[in-house]
Amino acid sequence: MRNVLLCTDVYKLGHMEQYPEGTTKVYSYLQARSGRELPETVFFGLQYYLREYLAKPITQADADEFFAIRETILGPTPPEVALRIQGLVSLGYWPIEIRAVPEGEVMPVQNVLMTITNTHPAFAWCVGYLESLLLKIWNTITVASYSLKLRRLVTRYAEETCDSTAHLPFQVHDFGYRGVSSEETAELSGAAHLLNSFGSDTVPAVKFLRDHYAGEFPIGLSVPATEHSVMCSYGADNEFDAFERMLDVYPTGIVSIVSDTYNLWRVLTEYGPRLKERIMARDGKVVFRPDSGDPLKIICGDANAHHSTPEFAGALKLLGEVFGTTRNSKGYSVLDPHVGLIYGDGFFFERFGSVLETMRAYGWASSNLVVGIGGLLLQAHSRDELGFAIKATYAEVNGEHRELFKDPITDPKKRSHKGLLRLIKSPGNYLTIDQQSSAEGGYLLPVFRDGEILVTYSLSEIRDRISGITGLPKLELT
Repeated sequence: MRNVLLCTDVYKLGHMEQYPEGTTKVYSYLQARSGRELPETVFFGLQYYLREYLAKPITQADADEFFAIRETILGPTPPEVALRIQGLVSLGYWPIEIRAVPEGEVMPVQNVLMTITNTHPAFAWCVGYLESLLLKIWNTITVASYSLKLRRLVTRYAEETCDSTAHLPFQVHDFGYRGVSSEETAELSGAAHLLNSFGSDTVPAVKFLRDHYAGEFPIGLSVPATEHSVMCSYGADNEFDAFERMLDVYPTGIVSIVSDTYNLWRVLTEYGPRLKERIMARDGKVVFRPDSGDPLKIICGDANAHHSTPEFAGALKLLGEVFGTTRNSKGYSVLDPHVGLIYGDGFFFERFGSVLETMRAYGWASSNLVVGIGGLLLQAHSRDELGFAIKATYAEVNGEHRELFKDPITDPKKRSHKGLLRLIKSPGNYLTIDQQSSAEGGYLLPVFRDGEILVTYSLSEIRDRISGITGLPKLELT
């Protein structure tokens, strides 16, 4: 169990002695200030931090460890700091109230997402002290928001080129487990993606949602798949045997076979025809997986290659020539359902959009392609992507109500709200109003008070909320 007294920045260790004497109330809010990369936020992850950090009792052992660690960093603990920490131990819980929008709420940036204030006049310092920990939800919000951006992209192309949206819950697959920095990151970031998809190879994320968000089947789904070590173990001269072996091991269902270990074009032009009879007789799908080279050229073809080469045709056309296609009602080609294509490398958002647009231009339904995204989905984000910050906007000092704000002349974007805030939600619109006479009312709901979690959300509830707000097809098995 983590010691929450140590889940902070060094400079926070002294703030309890720095506020004006007589400070009995501090009020702060969380906001995503920048919409440069992502125009909207998906609120997610607070429930985990409440359960695993703030709802845990504060003990004397926590305080003793705090004093020991603090001393190694800043020297002897001032008596005033020691008294405040011991007072918190005597209380046994964090005397704060947190209000927030519901988890799964999708809303424009530059709106208040959460507020924090103290419930006991002796512990106004706790509000700022917990800022560094609570601000960590920038990660889950950012990953969920980026994942939603990808979901909007594939939905748009499905509506343009496909007869069905049944493939959408699986079209963006999480390959990111090995590309993140820690187990907790894998859990949190992987779970954030699973708000928008069923497709994931990040096992810890499935357990996380079961444990913390009452997740029930389906949470995250995947299929048997090979890797290069498996294919290489047969030897370069026996790669075809590896493909046959996979069909022996998996006589039915979906199996994904990495296909670029040596020569992708040989796999598609030689192995494909040799395996066609077995593949077409299976009750299931064989998914070919290239994951090296330029995805656009590999998938759609290289216009600069010689017309007689497989490079010119590209993977989709080669699969279609061997296994056949049908034309859907919108006039786009669909591969025979016994085969599929997944690409698992380098799919940042703009590249994915270019591939889908080229597929559309070449007459291919977007459902023919699944992508696996790794660190670009789960790890390649920062707090600056959405400009997250927690800022204090209100305080009470010796009975005086003070509206606080920052307004740096060198960066107007960092200007904060002022005073107590209220979030107003109306159909299709959100409005953050500051300088309110009370923090009551509005769309920010009390979720935590004095060590107790007041509201919990389930995975299914969050998924339904996202679909309801965005109008995107619901995540469901068909």
